Parts: sequence; C-alpha cells; structure tokens
Amino acid sequence: MDRVKRQFAGLFARTICHTTEDLDKVRMAMVSAIGDADLKVSRAEGHHGNPMTVIEASVHGQDAVDELFARLPVVDLEQVERSLASRIDDSCYLFLRIEKQAAYKGDIRLSSGEDVVSIRVKVNSFPARREIAERIVREYIDGLLAKRRADTSA
Repeated sequence: MDRVKRQFAGLFARTICHTTEDLDKVRMAMVSAIGDADLKVSRAEGHHGNPMTVIEASVHGQDAVDELFARLPVVDLEQVERSLASRIDDSCYLFLRIEKQAAYKGDIRLSSGEDVVSIRVKVNSFPARREIAERIVREYIDGLLAKRRADTSA
C-alpha cells in the first residue's frame, strides 16, 4: 500500500475583531478561511489602549491545509511560490495572510493589508530545516498548479 505523503502537520490561525466590527461576522470569516474549528475568543488591548477581541484556532492534519490551498486562486498560489523565501521561518512554518473581508464572503485570497486572518502552516520537514521546508512547499504548489492547468485544458 502506498504511503500518502503528508507535507503539513496542520495550521494555526489568528485574527483581530476591532470594536467597530461585528464579532459574529469576524468568526464567520475565520471559519471560511480555515474550515470548522474550535475558536478561542479572548479580550485584549491594542497598542493605544483600544479594546479588541482576538480569535484563534488550531487545526491539525493535512486535510485542513489541502482545503485552504485548494481555495486559493492560481495567481495567489503563484505569489506564494515566488515569495517562499520570505514566508518560511527557521522553525519550518509557512506564513499566509488572508483578506478578512473577502473571507467573510467566502472568497479566500492573499492580502498584504492589515485586516487579515493570519495563518501559520507547519511544514513536515525532516530534518527541520528552512531550505527543506521551502522545497516541500514549492513541490506541493507546483503539483497543485499542474493539476489546475490540466483541469482547465481538459
């Protein structure tokens, strides 16, 4: 029996709900971005003393990561691949920022702004080295892009 390659151990997501935002809508954005998960909600104070709510969740396993990447548009997958060196840290985490307002509407796409769902994906790299993690993610994305291109040409 073939062993299924597990490139990812899971993900951790975090977002902020500001006092001007509807907490239920921000929760919906989080679930839209990462799928069903137990959300941990806590109160915090911003840098300038402003109250805010922090929403966090962890999802273990390859499936959650596969679902996230499956929903990213091709242009975003290509962007992740081009910027891999700046997205992976020495602990083999891949960092993504998903546009929070778009996620609320069910549209999962990258953002460079501040109003985001921050996602940290654990790459299964052995040994745990940044360059190995980068190669694993690059091969994974290349496979996704090849499949999508084949699907659109069929």
